[in-house]
Amino acid sequence: MYWIFPLIILTTSAFLVSLCFTMITPFLPIYLVHELSVPQSDVNMWSSAVYSITFFISGLLGPVWGAVADRKGLKLMAIRASVCLAIAYSLCGVVRTAEELFFVRFLQGLAAGFLPALFALVSSTVPPQRIGLSMGLIQGGMTIGGIAGPFIGGVLAKYFGMRPSFFVAGITLTFVTLLLIFLIKEPTHKIQRGRIRFFDLSVLRQKSISRLLLCATVIHMSLFAIQPILPLYIAELQGSMEDIALVAGMIFSICGISIMIASPLIGMAGQKYGFHHTLILCLTLSSILIAGQVLADSVEGFTAWRFIAGFAIAGLVPTVNSLLSINAPSKDKGKVFGWNFLCGHVGMAIGPLLAGPISNLWGYSIVIASSGLILLPLAIYLFKHRS
Repeated sequence: MYWIFPLIILTTSAFLVSLCFTMITPFLPIYLVHELSVPQSDVNMWSSAVYSITFFISGLLGPVWGAVADRKGLKLMAIRASVCLAIAYSLCGVVRTAEELFFVRFLQGLAAGFLPALFALVSSTVPPQRIGLSMGLIQGGMTIGGIAGPFIGGVLAKYFGMRPSFFVAGITLTFVTLLLIFLIKEPTHKIQRGRIRFFDLSVLRQKSISRLLLCATVIHMSLFAIQPILPLYIAELQGSMEDIALVAGMIFSICGISIMIASPLIGMAGQKYGFHHTLILCLTLSSILIAGQVLADSVEGFTAWRFIAGFAIAGLVPTVNSLLSINAPSKDKGKVFGWNFLCGHVGMAIGPLLAGPISNLWGYSIVIASSGLILLPLAIYLFKHRS
């Protein structure tokens, strides 16, 4: 039972980091318009740019920080990332132009590495027979943060403006740093010595790992493609921008409720019936339910679709992480989760980057439908390689 207390602390850290992320990121289009005075005609372009740059840079550095973690320690990398993120979030609250925000988001990307270190810490601390449950709990913690974040961010934006949200995030991440410093011990695995190979491709030669990294890319591309346009799509559904931050925050949160409920259950189901089969089922259902959101012609209907889709989405990321934890060699946990972070962030960068021009050409509904349908070929691919 030695692993329970560290798991609680790491789950709490995952919750707080997710809280900070979702308290701010969904509202960047609104921040651009209301606080930085970006013209409505340019908001799609700038929104895609400030989303994508952080994901692109942080993803690119994922394998670097993962390799460093295997040499210097997973705990040290988590602390480094949380400190840098606290500074970066605080700087976002003082920018005055879209260009300055873009530059600070670039710096935020350089602060990458928290989640790879977190998942590697869990993988190195928890016994193998508890991996499914643990990854589900971590996902549940992140999801609770995802629920609370948009609501808190929406309330702060409505009553105080968006700038205080960035400073709240900075303070919260400082608290996460203190949790890691005083309450988490470095896992007892042997820390590697010698020259660091930052982009070590050796872990990619294992076909099961390379397939999972492809999954991570496509899944994150799907889930994040709609992030920059969702508040604008909701405004289109309700016919005005009135209270859009608060309304969008509530709709972001509603999907998180179903994810929170389902994540630990899907984790245990994967442990019992097989993570590979569970992932295929979740991909198929997610594809249908995400694409189905475009059938709603009201905010209420769209909210209902989002809630139902969350039950399937809940199994995507934690199941991939569970499979990676099982397949990754113990000495290369940092590297594998670093590459996972890179692939996920490539998806996070590509999705929003495509969403801007596609929504300009064909409308928001095409972006939402496409973000669901791209998961179906992935499910078929995994079914053919299920052995």
